[in-house]
Amino acid sequence: MINYLKESTFAVKDVVTQAWTVTKENYFSIATLCFLIFITASTSTFMAFFMEEVNVGIKIIMLTIFVFCYCVIELGLIKYILRLLDKGDADILIVETLPTRAEVFKFLLATLYFGVAILVSMLFIVPILYFLLYLLDSLFKFMVAQHMITSYGLTGAIIVQVAVNITALTVFLAFLKIIFFPFFIIDKGTSAFESIKLSMAVTKGNFMKLVFFLFAQVILQAIVFFLFSFGFWLIFRVIGFFWDLEFFQQYSSLIVVVFTSFVMVPFTTAFLAVAYRKIMSDYKGDEHPDIIHNIV
Repeated sequence: MINYLKESTFAVKDVVTQAWTVTKENYFSIATLCFLIFITASTSTFMAFFMEEVNVGIKIIMLTIFVFCYCVIELGLIKYILRLLDKGDADILIVETLPTRAEVFKFLLATLYFGVAILVSMLFIVPILYFLLYLLDSLFKFMVAQHMITSYGLTGAIIVQVAVNITALTVFLAFLKIIFFPFFIIDKGTSAFESIKLSMAVTKGNFMKLVFFLFAQVILQAIVFFLFSFGFWLIFRVIGFFWDLEFFQQYSSLIVVVFTSFVMVPFTTAFLAVAYRKIMSDYKGDEHPDIIHNIV
C-alpha cells in the first residue's frame, strides 16, 4: 500500500509538472480560447440578469446557444492541448482544433447519457438511502429521548445533510468513472456511448490515482485563487483611496469569472489531458470494453 501511494504521488507530481509546463509555454495561444470562454460566460450572466421577464421560449433558445458555444470552445481547447502534447512546439492553428458538429453532438449526447445514468443509479441508491435514513431516524429519536440531542429539528438537519452528502458522493463517483469521455471523442473519434465505456475501462483500477490527481488539482487551484483574489483586493484597495467605491464587493463575481476562464479552465484541461495520456499509455484492456465489468 505504501509503495502504491508513493507511485501515485510521483504520478501526480509528473502530471502537475507537465500540465504546468504545457500551460505556461503555450498560455497566450490557450488564452485566445479562454477569452472566448470568458466572453461566453460573461454574456450568459449579463443576459440572465437583463432577461428575467423575457419569454421562456427565448430563454431556452439563448441557453441552447450558450451551451453549444461553450461546448465548441471547451472541446476545441481539449483538442488543442492534446495536439500540443503530441507535437510539442509545432505550430498549431487554433482554427484547425475547433471541433466538428459531429463531435459536439457526441459530447452533448454523452452528457445526456451521464444524466440518465445518474437517474438510473438513484433508483438503486434511494432504497438503500431510505433504509439508512430510517436507521438514523430511530437512532436520533433514542438520542433525543436520552437528552443526548436537544431537539428533533437538529436531527432533521443532520438526516438531510447525510442524504445530500451520499447523493453528492454518488454523483462524484459516477463522474470520476466517465471523466475522460470528451477526450475519447476528440482523440479517438469514438461514439458517445463508446467513449463512456472506454472512460469506465481506463479508470478501472486507477481510482486512487484519479483521486490524487483531482485532490492535487483542487489544492493548487485553491492556492492560486487565494493569491489571485488577494492581488485583486490589493488593486481595488489602492483604487479605493482615490474613489469612494467598494470595487471588490461589486466586482467579486467578475473576479470569479476571470479566474475560472483564464486560470482554472486552461490548467484543468491541461491537467486532465496529461492524466488521460498517462493512463492511456498504461491501459492494456479491450478496445471495445463492456460496461458490466468496468462499473467498479
